[in-house]
Amino acid sequence: MMELAPSLTVQLISCTIACVGFAIWFQVKGKQVIYAGIGAFFTWLVYALLFDLWGSNFIATLVGAVFVAGYAQIMARVNKAPATIFLTASVFPLVPGPNLYYMMYAIVMEEPEAAKSEALTLLITCLGIVFGFLIVEIINKYSLIILSTVRKH
Repeated sequence: MMELAPSLTVQLISCTIACVGFAIWFQVKGKQVIYAGIGAFFTWLVYALLFDLWGSNFIATLVGAVFVAGYAQIMARVNKAPATIFLTASVFPLVPGPNLYYMMYAIVMEEPEAAKSEALTLLITCLGIVFGFLIVEIINKYSLIILSTVRKH
């Protein structure tokens, strides 16, 4: 796989600018655009640091997804807006677009081993994102249940 931006600083700046662009394209308004960009910046920072530390795409993606889902929940409460606004724009750095492209390219070029390899990476990355979102949703749901139970007593 080709590495486009070896410098973490360049990666962070470019993903932040791209995600701010996505937020504007999705018609996110006002300060929420900036918060979406900040979310993307830190999501990629978490991913990049964990990938560098452990070398595991799944773990780095999982923790990045937990971060972005938690961040979206917090920003939703702070801004009195739906969490989807922040989640949608801030999760883009984790989306495995290059893997999908390289998988399809390998299929077209009739390279089954490369296609299988990219498909596996694509699947693992998607599962990391899904499990990360689920972890935060479960924690959020049970926290609200416990909090409402404590308030009743």
